Amino acid sequence: MAAAKKKPKTAAKKPMPKAKALKKPLPVAAKKPVLVKPGFFKPMVPANREQAMRSAAKVAEALAIKKTPITAEAVKREPIDPKDAARAIRQIKALAFSSMATSSAPTPVTTSVSSSFPPRVQALLDKDEIVSLMYSYARGIDRAEENLVRSVFHPDATVDFGPGIFQGAVGDFVAWALDVRGGMKGSHHMIGNVRVDLRGDTALAESYFTAWHRLDKPTGKEDFFLAGRYLDKLERRPAGSSGVWKISHRKQVKDWTRTMPVAELFYHLNPDALWAHHGKQDQSYHMDSFPSGKSAKAPAYLGRRYDAKSMKV
Repeated sequence: MAAAKKKPKTAAKKPMPKAKALKKPLPVAAKKPVLVKPGFFKPMVPANREQAMRSAAKVAEALAIKKTPITAEAVKREPIDPKDAARAIRQIKALAFSSMATSSAPTPVTTSVSSSFPPRVQALLDKDEIVSLMYSYARGIDRAEENLVRSVFHPDATVDFGPGIFQGAVGDFVAWALDVRGGMKGSHHMIGNVRVDLRGDTALAESYFTAWHRLDKPTGKEDFFLAGRYLDKLERRPAGSSGVWKISHRKQVKDWTRTMPVAELFYHLNPDALWAHHGKQDQSYHMDSFPSGKSAKAPAYLGRRYDAKSMKV
């Protein structure tokens, strides 16, 4: 009888030690991907940096995806990969903070290449000069000082207050504005927020203002309040740090107005108070003669005695 053929021996599989079995990673299918409804992820506008970081880390744990931007369409493609958490956080931060950017965001500071100062120092000087123009304009209008108003603009500047109010060259504007101002008993312009966007030898400025005007109409006296913004395009001429900033075009945008009947009780009760004037009578033109120092002659009013009833209200 022929001998029975022997079956080839196969290596017996050794059972995996329990310690190693515990360390063996689970199959990919066993990992449950975290799915997010389409449209769930949107750019965030965090209240502060700390909140943004917490939100970024939280979303990164759920939405980390290899080589793919984090979007609503991409969240279903792969399961969570902890190795990509750092990359996901960077993506989320970029999306979160880019959502804050708008068309009104300031552009990088650019100044004249001929400046002998570092760019940031030159930018401070430029902005201070531009803000001073806004203050000079307010003073020129309130004091009816023609030369001061003209000094704010380039000779070929244009002004646009609206087709029903004024649109034209700066020379005509100054004459028109002072004529309007001359028909008022008084005005008071207050310059508020001033935002300057430097672009080399040109700049864009937005200046908030609030103005009070005293009108004397046939129907009675009125207080007219106007608030808005001056939108200015400025140019430094000649180009370079030795040039002078002035307005080349101005638009006045109105935000709100209010008209109220005049209540002049305080004026009638205190006629001797120091009241403003259009021109050279105003006290601001006489500050050089103000007394100062121990050697200065004492004003005549020193030594008088006053009480709480001196000002009548």
